[in-house]
Amino acid sequence: MNLGFNKRQKIIVTSILLTIGLLSTQIVDFNLRFRFIAGLGVLSYLLSLWALWEGINPFKAFILLILPTLFTLAVASFYFLLPIRWLTRLPVAIIFGLSYYLLLLSQNVFNVAAIRTIPLYRASITASFLFTLITAFFLFNVIHAFNLLFSWNGLLVGLISFPLILQTIWQVDMAEKLQGSVAVMSLILSLVIGEVALAFSFWPMVTTMWSLSLATCMYVLLGIVTHSLRGRLNRRVVWEYLSIGGGVFLVAFLTTSWTG
Repeated sequence: MNLGFNKRQKIIVTSILLTIGLLSTQIVDFNLRFRFIAGLGVLSYLLSLWALWEGINPFKAFILLILPTLFTLAVASFYFLLPIRWLTRLPVAIIFGLSYYLLLLSQNVFNVAAIRTIPLYRASITASFLFTLITAFFLFNVIHAFNLLFSWNGLLVGLISFPLILQTIWQVDMAEKLQGSVAVMSLILSLVIGEVALAFSFWPMVTTMWSLSLATCMYVLLGIVTHSLRGRLNRRVVWEYLSIGGGVFLVAFLTTSWTG
């Protein structure tokens, strides 16, 4: 499995190969693009599994690779919405490669960390949370761009939110198997976000503001829940999250054209 590479080298190779794969979408026939994106997601999972193979177990092979796989699918899907020119897409591909490298480094910390109070663990938690929100934003953006029925918006947003929320809540305790309470909390939060997406479907927001509002909703809910699970929740923390959510909600209200 190592092929003569150490773990950091495997992470670098994985990031480079996926960046090349992302750039290759420029030359894929339009009718094959959805299949290509799905294939890129599968490749992302397999390469990430190879990169993190040392010390990984079957459960971690599932939970740790949720975010890398969905991040790849999110960027690849959003990539097609960009202007068709290398001046725009080449920098995005480079940023993706660097981001994927940092993402795999953070997932590797969760794979090998035994002491959860080390600064590296805290940095990985922050990085993973940021990548979760970015992934959600891109995927929500793509969903809204298809102009689906409100019911489909709610369903797809809820389905996408569940694995993203699941791996975030799991990182609090990093148990060796999936706990029922984690699954239930993830299901409830994903249902809430799906219902918010359903409600927002009747709000004439532009696509970027729609996805940003839903990603902010996820940020507020996940932030409050994870702080509560760590025993750090207080009134100040709640108000900080709610103020950010309220600020984005106000911006969305003010930037919406209500006259059509």
